[in-house]
Amino acid sequence: MKKGRQGSGFRGQESSSWIGWFGILCVAMATGCSTPRAGLMDPKIKAFSEAAEVAYQRGELDRADALYANALQRARLTDNGTEIAHNAYNLALCRMASGKPGEARNLLVQARVLMAGRGLEEARILLAEAEAARLAGAAVESGELARRAVTAGADREGRVQAQLLQAQAALVSGNLKEARTYYLSAKDKVSKATAPILRARLDALAVTLIQAQVMSGDIAAIHLSQAGWLKKSGHFAEMVVALNAAGGAFEQVGNWPQAFDCRIRAAQSLLAAGLREPARLAAGRAVELAEKTGDLNHKALAAGVLGDLK
Repeated sequence: MKKGRQGSGFRGQESSSWIGWFGILCVAMATGCSTPRAGLMDPKIKAFSEAAEVAYQRGELDRADALYANALQRARLTDNGTEIAHNAYNLALCRMASGKPGEARNLLVQARVLMAGRGLEEARILLAEAEAARLAGAAVESGELARRAVTAGADREGRVQAQLLQAQAALVSGNLKEARTYYLSAKDKVSKATAPILRARLDALAVTLIQAQVMSGDIAAIHLSQAGWLKKSGHFAEMVVALNAAGGAFEQVGNWPQAFDCRIRAAQSLLAAGLREPARLAAGRAVELAEKTGDLNHKALAAGVLGDLK
């Protein structure tokens, strides 16, 4: 099994691989497709798609995009329907990660038509299309595409993603109870295989539902959980936002040690990212919290980070 950046893929016998995908607001598909036996696939398609996948896994998004575009062009030239679908899908994921959901949707529609009736593969494409619709601001359509993905045969992880999307669509439509129902159903299906970014998005949804008073829960703890999943998925800027949110929530209930931990972690990450003013604000708050905890180690750490910012 070959791991994707945010998902995984299985290797079969007939065609090039599906890739997982990444991006601040995106989430990977849970499965992949295949690498061919020698001689079964056009060697140029194979070379382009394999090089593109390597670039993608390295985070070289522009290079991956160009190579998948070459693979798609070759697949169209050679009238290879399966490879047209695979490479249109993969190219669409690159376009989504580049903030081009409209271009992604055009490619995904083509891939979906070519893979119609093929169960898990069609479901995977529908989920990607649902994500593209969500990113484009078409929440209701996103929810409907997610529902179709479940009907098409999405696997367990795909159903987690689909029900999250349906919950988010219901939330945008103002149907809080329906959003809660979909959220709870998605949470019930979460497993060790669930992508960290999905877990982070579920936590964000939980906070919204708690704040809307349709669900109960510890907001500070959930923000902290969200920060952990964002850390695992490599979304460090969003991790800092979640850490600061957790810190603020812990402060509201007077949990000074936890609040300090969140603020100092945020300050250190911001410092490393070169965001000095936000880092200074977080570190300054950590200094104040260290006074509240009375812990000498807290005071030393906060002073040290603040000193690095002078």
